[in-house]
Amino acid sequence: MPTMDTWRGSKVGEAHKAFMGWGGLTVNDDTVDILDMLRAYYDVAAGESCGQCFPCRSGLKRIAVRLAEICQGQERPDDQDYLRELAAMIRTSARCDIGQTSPQPLLDVLEQAPHLLKARKTAGGNYTSLITAPCVNACPGHVNIPDYIEEIRFRRFEKGLELVMNNCPMPGTIGRVCERPCESACKRGLKGAPVAIRNLKRFLFDRNAALNSLSGPQNPPATAKKVAIIGGGPAGLSCAYYLSLLGAAPTIFERHDVCGGMAKFGIPDFRLPPAVLVREVNVVAAAGCEIRNGVEIGRDISLDQLHEEGFEAVFIAAGAPHAPGMRCEGEDSCPQGYLSGIHYLHEATRGRQAVTGTRLVVVGGGNVAMDCARTALRHGFKEVRVVYRRTEAEMPADPVEIEEAKEEGTLFTFLAAPLRIESRDGRVTGLVCQKMELGAADDSGRRRPVAVEGADYELPCDAIVYAIGQKVALEVILKGKDGALNKYRTLDAHEITGEVNTLPRIFGGGDCVTGPSSLIAALAAGKRAATHIAAHLNDSAEGPSSREELEQILMGINMLDTNEPAPLEDPTPPMPIHAIPLRERLHGFTEVETDPLEWEAVRESSRCLRCLRVVMTAH
Repeated sequence: MPTMDTWRGSKVGEAHKAFMGWGGLTVNDDTVDILDMLRAYYDVAAGESCGQCFPCRSGLKRIAVRLAEICQGQERPDDQDYLRELAAMIRTSARCDIGQTSPQPLLDVLEQAPHLLKARKTAGGNYTSLITAPCVNACPGHVNIPDYIEEIRFRRFEKGLELVMNNCPMPGTIGRVCERPCESACKRGLKGAPVAIRNLKRFLFDRNAALNSLSGPQNPPATAKKVAIIGGGPAGLSCAYYLSLLGAAPTIFERHDVCGGMAKFGIPDFRLPPAVLVREVNVVAAAGCEIRNGVEIGRDISLDQLHEEGFEAVFIAAGAPHAPGMRCEGEDSCPQGYLSGIHYLHEATRGRQAVTGTRLVVVGGGNVAMDCARTALRHGFKEVRVVYRRTEAEMPADPVEIEEAKEEGTLFTFLAAPLRIESRDGRVTGLVCQKMELGAADDSGRRRPVAVEGADYELPCDAIVYAIGQKVALEVILKGKDGALNKYRTLDAHEITGEVNTLPRIFGGGDCVTGPSSLIAALAAGKRAATHIAAHLNDSAEGPSSREELEQILMGINMLDTNEPAPLEDPTPPMPIHAIPLRERLHGFTEVETDPLEWEAVRESSRCLRCLRVVMTAH
């Protein structure tokens, strides 16, 4: 049992001896000196004050100084009263979360165990601290969102982009198509619209791209060690970029004639223009990465041959480029006009139309389904209908995409599941659907769709595109390498370092490890792997750092407490998303959303509440 537990909100488990942060503290080991940990905690908190308000700037420093004196055995009669009054004042009057949340652990100890604050000489413990925020914690890449938004507020745009690039090497792509977990965790969203974090990232990329040309490619140092990267999608590009910065010599092997992976072949041009992706691939090349397109590992060259060519480590970033079927009657005959959403979008990015007709049904409720529907409208289909087995409230697609699909003319049929594909002379003629109703919640937290017996109906159509999932296919790459796949047929790799458990100096990241996930998660996996690959190359590998382990634990916590008081009403209007006129959209694949305006970006940045907070563990 914990020796002390005042923590509010989601628990962080017992992986550490003690955990201290915005919600109080949990101490699981009686060897932890709480007084000394408080000293260390407020030393970090004082150093993180932005200095824009007096209570936080001065008050946290005074707490840190007084605790340091107490830990040296210097006692004053008013120690506890002084600390209590100071902490309470900071919590109620500071402007940002550093000041509003940092006093909580001290106030809890003063209330529940004041005897622990008796002056004495402490030995000092081993602590790991982290500065995070609800938005940063929700982002798989842990992009420093409050700080880059702050740079926009002060019009330091180049510095803002530099902060983004520290953790996200594809801001133009992510600024357009990220699933925005950060915005779901934005405290401003408790009352009104969240800060437009994704659009602000796009603004930084677009402005820099318009003003600055790319530098020429850099050559790796002559002593740089070679790393082979299999796959030129987001995970591979990210790993290559950060390996270059760490002094290695990465080479990307991409089976297609261009890099980008699912960002290139799974997202239509009206959402992610080719020029944006080309620039970001060129940024990776300019950092010192060689790119070999048209080379498929496992067919053109094997893993063993890569080692023979002098590559001292391999990073597998093959993605999840295949699609399972709908598992319904009539599918096995593969009638003409029936194909996966991944295939349909891939062909569209090549300028080809994979299916024809006047009526098309898209099965699925995610972003791929929305992209397929919107692409079909641009291909000239007169009626495009999305079929989804739950209701709109449960759809995983981005609400912006759903709304834009509706604006463009997409029809929706909810609470319907595919039952049978109808065909005539080998060509699709319709989809028979089973009517559904919502039952109890499943493991995802959404209510499970349950079939309504005897309630089926047909949707006449000329083509069916299914967008209900993706799967990994690594057998060709891993030919002859037994034991590298787990029971899910994904790469059996360490969740933080990416190292494959059965294959030394082979790493993996992105969808081929986790299964289908987000682009930002793939970028994050690539960066993490780059750090650990570099450590292996330098014979300094020590496994995950304590910071990485802490970040991993925090990812399982919803740091935004919906029960906490909502922020005051903000009179500043949210940043609008500008788009080309509706009448122009369906005549081609021109990007729908237009560049954010500078003055709107600066105004939007002022809406950020800078919900930074300090977290510390003892181990």
